[in-house]
Amino acid sequence: MLRISQTNGEIKRLIETAEMAWFEVFYSADTNKVIYVNGREYYRLPLRFSTKAKVLAYFRQYWGITMSSLMFRNLITVTKNGRLYVVAGDTGPLPIFPRQVTVTSRTDTRIRVTAALSIVPESDDEILMVRYVISKSGTRLIILNRNQKEMMP
Repeated sequence: MLRISQTNGEIKRLIETAEMAWFEVFYSADTNKVIYVNGREYYRLPLRFSTKAKVLAYFRQYWGITMSSLMFRNLITVTKNGRLYVVAGDTGPLPIFPRQVTVTSRTDTRIRVTAALSIVPESDDEILMVRYVISKSGTRLIILNRNQKEMMP
């Protein structure tokens, strides 16, 4: 769990870790454990992501309920014999690395941020501007919303 933070560097790290969460699940699939459903190839996820509940719990470390559910739907999964499988494929390059973070407003419970996301961690080429709403709850920061939902994998 990430603690409540106020620095741009810590918010930047939260965004990068949260953006990587979907890829962590997707690319953890075992390409040697394959099933076919309706002509599509699916790879089995490891035990730590073997059920919808486990994947959602992982996403919820960084994302709110609505965003976690959206990310799960974007995985395109099937269940067979109690195990979760993810559709085979390549996401291609996507801007997920925050190059710059600007806090646009703060309250006791919310931080609004605009981030410049890049495809490559060390490059400012192909930048996508994304707005986030981050909740401060107890000792945690959770991303509640992201304005570029359609750009997510």
